[in-house]
Amino acid sequence: MGRSATPASEAQGPAKKPASQRRQRAKPKAKSKAKPIVGHRVLEPLEFWLDQLHRLPAHGNRSLHADHLLTAHLVAFLSPALQGLRHIEEVFNHRVARRRFGLPRVPKSTLSDAQALFDPALLDPIIADLRQRVPILKHDQRLDELLNTLTAVDGTFFAMAPRVTWALYNKPNAPQPTRKQGRRGNIRVDVHFNVLTGVPEQGVVTGGRTPEYRTLEEHLTAGRFYVLDRAYHCYETLAAILGARSDFLVRLRGDMQFEVLEEHPLSAADRAQQIGTHQTVRASSDRARRVLGATPLKLLELLGDDGRPLRLLTNRVDLDPDLIGLTYRHRWQIELFFRWLKCVVNFRHFFSEAENGVALQIGSAVIGTLLLALVIQDRPSSYDFTMMVNVMSGLLPLDEETLAIMRRRREERRRAAAWQKCYNARKKSKGQ
Repeated sequence: MGRSATPASEAQGPAKKPASQRRQRAKPKAKSKAKPIVGHRVLEPLEFWLDQLHRLPAHGNRSLHADHLLTAHLVAFLSPALQGLRHIEEVFNHRVARRRFGLPRVPKSTLSDAQALFDPALLDPIIADLRQRVPILKHDQRLDELLNTLTAVDGTFFAMAPRVTWALYNKPNAPQPTRKQGRRGNIRVDVHFNVLTGVPEQGVVTGGRTPEYRTLEEHLTAGRFYVLDRAYHCYETLAAILGARSDFLVRLRGDMQFEVLEEHPLSAADRAQQIGTHQTVRASSDRARRVLGATPLKLLELLGDDGRPLRLLTNRVDLDPDLIGLTYRHRWQIELFFRWLKCVVNFRHFFSEAENGVALQIGSAVIGTLLLALVIQDRPSSYDFTMMVNVMSGLLPLDEETLAIMRRRREERRRAAAWQKCYNARKKSKGQ
């Protein structure tokens, strides 16, 4: 998305405005005093921001505003059957859908043009507000010793048509595609994932040509504990994280060498956690010393779940080895989110070939996930997404009974996961 210059008075969040100043959004006519049971209740946390988007200056003959565009994308995100612009157009050709969500007609051609002109930076303050309202989930209390917000960062690729020139990307040293295979476009989305809330906080769209660590440098924030994979090992990036008043834990490539300052003895608890090396080190190469200086770092080697050794480097020399290992294992949460996005939500098809349109759709997916987390006050699962799809379609009301069904299912899954974890531990101990 990028940064937007939002006035401080607006960036404080969804403060209530007098009814005369609010955007007049059409709502379904209810026969009773009960709230409507469909769609717009899910989008209620966005009322303030939709009003702000609607007030943005627009061309005099434009009927499709920025708030209409975002609402249409959110409806499509929570309605898997809407797989293209034509589907969205047909839905909002019906007066009931237009009245329910306060949208005009959205012709396919108009929607396509509006996506290319939309500034994705407008979504940044919306995401910032929603992520502050998502509750912290139950977690291992030892993670509180990190002091900063535990944030996993990684990128994932999405295929694009070869005619999308800005998305054409081939990996270095990769074999050239055959004539039969043809060229294929790819975009990369770099996601910043809050581990303790279980939701994404940012999605940065690139054509894949910019290295992941360079993209991270451009979007660093203070007060974070970044957990990174090998693709992010770059001395300049690590120095930039420290300069942003944040911490890092990064998996090293095999050829990285450091000067050992102190070799720490391993305790029985460390060996039980399959920790093989615990050292305090500093940069040894000239290039690394120019960037990192004589900053002491902690180097840890432990066995991964696949039996291969992992070399982990962090600037937090005060942390115990078992806590460092525990922290890095939480990086897997972002991989589960990618699986949820691609497999559960089936987020694979883009409605636009313009870079702004792709960024809008990615930002809408992040906002949609944050809305789900706000409704259920938990990390969204495949069952939660299915239930919210039924709510958006009007099959179910968004009431306490629906939320209770979702909570009961999440508890069942947690008990099953806990049992499976104990079973695997017993099986492993017997094997030893």
